[in-house]
Amino acid sequence: MPKIADKRKVLGGRGSVVLYASGTSAGQFFYRELIKGTKNYMTRRIEGVSNMDEAEAAATEVAFELNKNPDLSLLWDTPKGNESEAPKRDDFSGRVVSRKPRSIPISQAVQNWLRLEYEKADSGLIRRDTVDKKAGLCRRHLIPYLESKGLTRIAQIDATTFEGYPIYRSASTPLGRRQELGTIQEWCRNYLVKNRYLDSSLLLDKQTPLISRTVIRQTDLMKNPAINPEDWKIIVNYVRDVWKKESLTSHPKAAGWFYRNMFHHFILFTKNSGMSPEEVMKMKWKQIEIVDEGRINSKGEKVSWEVAYVRTIRSKTQQAREIPVNQARELRRWKQWLDEYIIERDLRNVQVTKDSLVFGNPHYNWRAFSYKYIAKSWVEVRNKLKDKLNGHRFSPHPYTIYSMRSTFIEDQLMKGTPVMEVAEMAGHDVRETQRTYTRLNLRRKGTELTLPEMGKKRLESKPVDLFADNGN
Repeated sequence: MPKIADKRKVLGGRGSVVLYASGTSAGQFFYRELIKGTKNYMTRRIEGVSNMDEAEAAATEVAFELNKNPDLSLLWDTPKGNESEAPKRDDFSGRVVSRKPRSIPISQAVQNWLRLEYEKADSGLIRRDTVDKKAGLCRRHLIPYLESKGLTRIAQIDATTFEGYPIYRSASTPLGRRQELGTIQEWCRNYLVKNRYLDSSLLLDKQTPLISRTVIRQTDLMKNPAINPEDWKIIVNYVRDVWKKESLTSHPKAAGWFYRNMFHHFILFTKNSGMSPEEVMKMKWKQIEIVDEGRINSKGEKVSWEVAYVRTIRSKTQQAREIPVNQARELRRWKQWLDEYIIERDLRNVQVTKDSLVFGNPHYNWRAFSYKYIAKSWVEVRNKLKDKLNGHRFSPHPYTIYSMRSTFIEDQLMKGTPVMEVAEMAGHDVRETQRTYTRLNLRRKGTELTLPEMGKKRLESKPVDLFADNGN
């Protein structure tokens, strides 16, 4: 059995991507998945990738194809050298065939790829909203860009086709452009190359890559900057004392008053839990367990101290976790407010149950509010306070609705919580959390690094020259 140089679990542990270090497959990337009830693996080589990150990104497509059709290509050895020049074999007859890249209209190639992506979404391999974003990119940017270059068929794509895309999308952020180019590369690799519409050498050529890399600066990674304590106090006080009460005059309907009260409790919980806004929007009461942990006060007496434990699965990484949240009192208050609101508004056949969304809409059977609407409300509040907020000391970007999640992570790191624990609570990649910790560590150790040593006489080092002593 060949040795494995690197290995990563993908698809929530369903399979793994491996890089072999020996044997005929040395230096090649494979996706493998355990066959249930056996000790054997289904395996397929990942084409058109040059590193582990690219192989991990391509794993979903390979897994989908592998489960549709078994991989018979591994029955034959691939000639050494340039793989793009190697003769192809028919999977069933085994005879060598030679084919040129076929031609197809670009719009048809995009539609065919998206149809396959939606099939994967229907089978549960990827999220449907992920495919919706890909479809939006193709419709709004990819196809118009290619049309502006005078390209209508796939056969017209060459090594220079996407050189001008960063300029075409200069209004987007560097991170946005990188994500868009990554999706375009996925389309080229997983559909065009695999179906022989595009020569694989275009993707494998490192001298003139088809999709160039986007340079990302440290500040670009901080597009959701953490909120400093002074700014957070300003935001919360404004929402609670001004913005919420404005609904009594500007939004006289009951729904407007309810929504702004919900938004107030929503941001309190999001900032103190580290959960993503989407997770909080989908959270149900049955996911919350309030436990009285107790604590000793300054008089040495044991007093009540309730902690809310939240069980959740982050949709982006499918990582299950339980988060201790210091929001038990606020959740009790919100539950009581909901019960009173339902009675006051005489909402018949409506009650708070364990299956109700914590921040759902009681006027529509606890249906979740729109994420766009909540994000729009956040921008409204931020813009009202723009002259009062100082912003993040390291980032030029304004606070976003995801800044509350970033605030939780930075607060925990500044408090001294171990990086691994913070990554687990946030459902983060530990490498991403480590980068945040590295940036904050000097601030946390500021006193230690700058405080002068008192009461100690400075010892000065004195060099000794062995040749200055002439033996005397």
